[in-house]
Amino acid sequence: MERLKRGRNEDGNPQRVPKPSRDGTRRAKPGGSPHDPRRDRGPDRPAAPPRQRRAFSTLGGPVELGGEAEAARTLGRLYDVERSLERALTHGFHSYAGRLHPSIARGAIAAFTAPGDTVVDPFCGSGTVLVEAMGLGRRAVGIDASPLGVAIARARTTLLGDDGCERLVTEAAGIAEEAGERARKRRRPEVPRWAKKEIARFHAHVLFELLGLRELVMAAADDPVGRALRLCLSSILVKFMKAGPSAPRDGEAKRIARGIPSRMFADRAAELARGLAALERRTPAGTPAPEVAEGDARALPMPAGSAAFVLSSPPYAGTYDYAAIHDARFLWLGLSEKAFRRLQLGARAEAVGDVAGSGWRAQQARFMAEIGRILRPGGRALLVVGDGVVDGRAENAPDGIAEAGAPAGLAPVARASQARPLHDRRLQEIFAGQPRREHLLLLEKTPA
Repeated sequence: MERLKRGRNEDGNPQRVPKPSRDGTRRAKPGGSPHDPRRDRGPDRPAAPPRQRRAFSTLGGPVELGGEAEAARTLGRLYDVERSLERALTHGFHSYAGRLHPSIARGAIAAFTAPGDTVVDPFCGSGTVLVEAMGLGRRAVGIDASPLGVAIARARTTLLGDDGCERLVTEAAGIAEEAGERARKRRRPEVPRWAKKEIARFHAHVLFELLGLRELVMAAADDPVGRALRLCLSSILVKFMKAGPSAPRDGEAKRIARGIPSRMFADRAAELARGLAALERRTPAGTPAPEVAEGDARALPMPAGSAAFVLSSPPYAGTYDYAAIHDARFLWLGLSEKAFRRLQLGARAEAVGDVAGSGWRAQQARFMAEIGRILRPGGRALLVVGDGVVDGRAENAPDGIAEAGAPAGLAPVARASQARPLHDRRLQEIFAGQPRREHLLLLEKTPA
């Protein structure tokens, strides 16, 4: 495992070092000379900043504060996010819609909890809150209706130890070598019935290579390493799509050589192993493994008063269909969407804003009642919510949360709000020049 630790800081982020050639100089790019004067930087020409990989909402801009002054200032500081955490630990492993920024999660847990406290995320998604709670020595509990989200969260928080990480990297490399060799020799795997229509989503040679990878991955042991391998495959699917709502914009035109998907699969396994090793180093001794389970936020499987802190980002009303966003991953992993579609909250059915107000408010009241039930007296909840669209009209999320939380004994303490860009034309029409904001809403459980 030592090779997984080199060139990394304490969060597992890479520390890039130029790769020397045999004579100790940097390798020249193909077609260039060892020394190209045009590439020299003068004293007044600063180095270009590294290209950022942005997997989260674009943050920045003025922050509006409200409520208790000190708590509001603490919330406002959470928006000053630390970009390096976006790919720290296991945060960069698998994309997932609506992820909370790791910097917000880390700052909130540090500010509002103590070591040993129980932190609960009833909409845990791919496990960002769980990773950060674990790294700070808190007991973490995550619930989500999505079997995909739960699978990713478990892969990102299940420590494998040195031997397990080494096995993950070794098995992934072996699978990648065999699948890549098959692809280069144009040996086509059998196409299962469920994959017949996937030719619309992938170029033919890419589809055959991915199916070959899947065949080998699904044959791996059904243990933490085997399940991590399955998630490594899931994590690369979108990268190679040519069409579909999740496909890259250049997917149709992108030229993908045979062997590239297999190589990326192996790279993703190595990335996960490095992240898990970094998480293990960061987690204080004696911290329990996070508890992650499929479930309904409106009926949490927890005793009353058992949580010190709830940190979560509930769905934004009428904005996304989370099942549709990840439909390819459900299909390729053999997961059922049926139960998730029945349980997901606030999802738009056909278009932005087609969520009925009465139904959404009833759902919101139920999950807020559960948050109030599991919090101990004086416990707090920090909810990251965005203004949604209900009955075709813009929603004021703080008002909705306050109204839904009052019967559960959840009193607003403070908030911090920041505008978000509107990329969708329909959302631009609905908000009609008004800002659509994301809010950090802090609430406290009042004594009965």
